Amino acid sequence: MKKIFLIVFAFAALPGFAYDAGRQDALLRDFLWKEFINTPKEQRAKVGLALSAGGTRGFAHVGVLEVLENAGAPVDMLTGTSMGAVVGSGYAAGLPVSRLWEIGNSIRLGTVSKDLGATGMMKLFIGGKLPSSKNFEAFLEETLQGKNIEDLNIPFACPAMDIKTGEKILFTSGPAALAVRASMNLPGIFEPVEYRQRQLVDGGVVDYLPVDAVRNLGARYVIASLPLQDYSGVVPKTVAAYLLRIGDIRGAILTEEAVAKANFVIRIKVSNIEVLDFNKLPAAAELGIRETYRVLPMLQDDLIIFNIKYREHEK
Repeated sequence: MKKIFLIVFAFAALPGFAYDAGRQDALLRDFLWKEFINTPKEQRAKVGLALSAGGTRGFAHVGVLEVLENAGAPVDMLTGTSMGAVVGSGYAAGLPVSRLWEIGNSIRLGTVSKDLGATGMMKLFIGGKLPSSKNFEAFLEETLQGKNIEDLNIPFACPAMDIKTGEKILFTSGPAALAVRASMNLPGIFEPVEYRQRQLVDGGVVDYLPVDAVRNLGARYVIASLPLQDYSGVVPKTVAAYLLRIGDIRGAILTEEAVAKANFVIRIKVSNIEVLDFNKLPAAAELGIRETYRVLPMLQDDLIIFNIKYREHEK
């Protein structure tokens, strides 16, 4: 702590400090931030990132990751729900942010399920069977190179729900592609994922913003990424849209407790993007960049102060 006071005193003694306090604050922040990110992991607070659900709006997480990475912010462990699980697992597997952008530019509803085409929807109306998201598992298997969760570069976890019992299932090991598919398997839209006598659906129903999960992985400081939807603008006009809206509203209620447990929350307004609007994945990521860049100085200040207190406490 004495070292920090000496640094602050040194900056305060610089010529013109009183006349350009904003600039001096930025210089001090930059100095302390570089010291923090260059500190060995064992000697600083471990940073976890929790990525919320939100359908295609959740692709805003890619923008968050890009800004944090460019700033040098450590991400020691990751959790994600639904689209947060898709983005988080890719990053945890070592995919560069540029590759995540490519996925956003290419993925469409057909990537998730071949049953969402005209033929598949006809089968739905005639046979009454929900579309399968098996197609997306194959896409994830290739994207994640067939890795298990425990083999990813960054510790990772994602939740799903057993539709038979209402129980939350937290994947911390096993096939990453299957776990992520289950975590984003929207109930009422896709048939449940069968796994070990369980029928799994979207984790957003039980853990929209997995803050507790990333703390359980060992995070001492948690950054939460949360795309926010404005429900006042558009009234659902289809059964599917109503189901998605209900899930969204329930998720928004669940986030209140999770937000209170996070150290810093990046709230991204994505009011013009619907849950299955895959054409707007890149637009969601752009919104993530803008908001994260806007709040980055506040995040840096908060994390620097937290780490100073953490290191003092650990002595």
